[in-house]
Amino acid sequence: MIFYLSLGVLFTIYALDLIWLVGVAAMARSAEVAALLRKRSQARTGKRQQERQKKKQEKDAKKKEQQKDKDKELVKAVADVGGVAAVDGGGSGGAKVAPGGAAASHATAAAAAAAATALPISSARYIRPPAGAVTVPGTGGGGGAAGAMGGVLGGSPGGSSEFCSTDADSGSSRDNDDDDDDGSSSTDGDDGLARAEIITGPAAAAAGHGGAAAAAAAAAANGTTAITVPEDPWAGGQPPKVLLQLPMYNEEAHAAAIIQACCRIRYPRDRLLIQVLDDSTKEAVRQRVDAAAAACIEEGHPVQVMRRDNRSGFKAGAMVEGLNRVEGLGYEYCAIFDADFSPPADFLEETIPVMHRDRRLAYVQTRWAFSNAGQSFLTWAQKVNLCFHFDVEQRARSYLGWFFNFNGTAGVWRIQSIHDAGGWQSDTVVEDMDLSLRCYLRGWNALYLPHVDNPNELPCTLSSYKTQQFRWLSGPMQILIKSFSNIWHAKDISLGRRVNAFWFFLRYLLFAAITVGVLAVPPVALWVEAWDWSWPQIYFIVSINFALAVYLYVTPFSVFYLFFSVAIGYFKLWAMVSGLLGLEKSKTWKVTQKFGAKQAGGGLLHRIHKPYALETCLAVYYGGMAAAAGVYGSWIMLGYCALMALVFLVISFGDAYM
Repeated sequence: MIFYLSLGVLFTIYALDLIWLVGVAAMARSAEVAALLRKRSQARTGKRQQERQKKKQEKDAKKKEQQKDKDKELVKAVADVGGVAAVDGGGSGGAKVAPGGAAASHATAAAAAAAATALPISSARYIRPPAGAVTVPGTGGGGGAAGAMGGVLGGSPGGSSEFCSTDADSGSSRDNDDDDDDGSSSTDGDDGLARAEIITGPAAAAAGHGGAAAAAAAAAANGTTAITVPEDPWAGGQPPKVLLQLPMYNEEAHAAAIIQACCRIRYPRDRLLIQVLDDSTKEAVRQRVDAAAAACIEEGHPVQVMRRDNRSGFKAGAMVEGLNRVEGLGYEYCAIFDADFSPPADFLEETIPVMHRDRRLAYVQTRWAFSNAGQSFLTWAQKVNLCFHFDVEQRARSYLGWFFNFNGTAGVWRIQSIHDAGGWQSDTVVEDMDLSLRCYLRGWNALYLPHVDNPNELPCTLSSYKTQQFRWLSGPMQILIKSFSNIWHAKDISLGRRVNAFWFFLRYLLFAAITVGVLAVPPVALWVEAWDWSWPQIYFIVSINFALAVYLYVTPFSVFYLFFSVAIGYFKLWAMVSGLLGLEKSKTWKVTQKFGAKQAGGGLLHRIHKPYALETCLAVYYGGMAAAAGVYGSWIMLGYCALMALVFLVISFGDAYM
């Protein structure tokens, strides 16, 4: 009774944990969608504002043109009046003047003065002219029409004006306060008057109504020039220096491609260094790396190739050497990519500003995408598992502020946090998870960015997939042994965060306990606790079906996928046991083989291989349990065990057709 009850409880905990993660991930996704909608709404609002500003600018420009035409006509009229006055008043030494001429001249001058005073004051702007500026002279004494015109435009009661007039096209001292409020630069002239930032064309009106940002937008829309500094994540300073590390080992299929892809990433070249950490032992691969790096260097990309005499520390050791090479050169961030990845061109634009704003972020992790997910059933099953990991587990833990591990690639580290946590260490085969935990225990935070996709290649053979899974499952057990006391005695984080870190690793043990329990069900049911439909057994049946329902809800409803997951679970159990016992195999960092465009192939006869030992043993075990169930007349158990025996037999030759 205890066996069935205990196994039912384990299945219930497993199912509730899945439900919790799925629910939180849905909340996180909703928050992301809401933020996206707000962003789009703001963009639409900004676009409408720009359109309104553009229409207003066009209207204002039209009014200015009309006003200029009126001013030109008025100036011409004044000039004509001045000419008449000169004729009437000239020749004071006895020239004849027509009767009534003086009266007509004075009347015309008075009319011109009246027209001049009708000009709107807003059409004249008052700033002190620079040296050599042309002023509007009066006629002296302030009695003539030209003198009246000079008084209005120049603000001088008579004589030669000390001021000149400008319109909005050449700047306005009235807009100085607005520009300063918007953060635009302004300087003081020699005369002590504030000088506004110059904005030419229709953008000038935008500066008066929407600040420098609106002026820049209006300038871009109208093809004019705006001397303004747009908002940037670096607050007007230089972008931080970024080190981009590419650790690789005999990556024949991807060595050149990853270097070229990283050279396409947009970032100032004087603030970036692409560091190729090549531990390859094959001369052909080394030559391929050197050729790709040389081609990129000729194109002006900052590429550095670094090689070691040995593979001490494996991937972690290579990254330590790379960081030591640039120590003291001012690099703040370190992005990491495995060779089979293809980062997007805007990768650093999406990640570095996020880290620059939040100084407590140790790292950001981006999402993996998969270039060969549809190649086979094996790659499709991997895609399902990894999509659940990134879209549910990583997203939910990041949203809650819980511990989640760096995935070893497609992310960015703050170099300060690496040093603060003790640097990369090679005493486990999952150096990424180890450093993530040490940073978490030191009080650093992390962030998952689900909108940044990084395509990569999935293992296309069962042998390479098992190699990868062995490292991924044995490594966390090494960390649990290494860091159990460190988690408990961590002083820089709260009790809740410590409990969360414990639960992260206890989930692995929960999975192991369920796997062992399922393996023990046939002998227990046949020889220890006969099935009699007692309430613990009913609870066990209900709980296992509840867990299966949840599992199939969050993954594709596929019987083949379900059986594959159950079967490969025993290999994962073996990897975890190896890590807990410290077996030699669990201490070896073995690279997952990737084939690139030249995928593993060949005929069926060429792909047939010696069966995997673990799966063969399990097939024999379940076959024996099926025979025993037939002897005891337990037909349901017979069907279950026979089916499992067939599944393990198929998996044991998986490389032939997966």
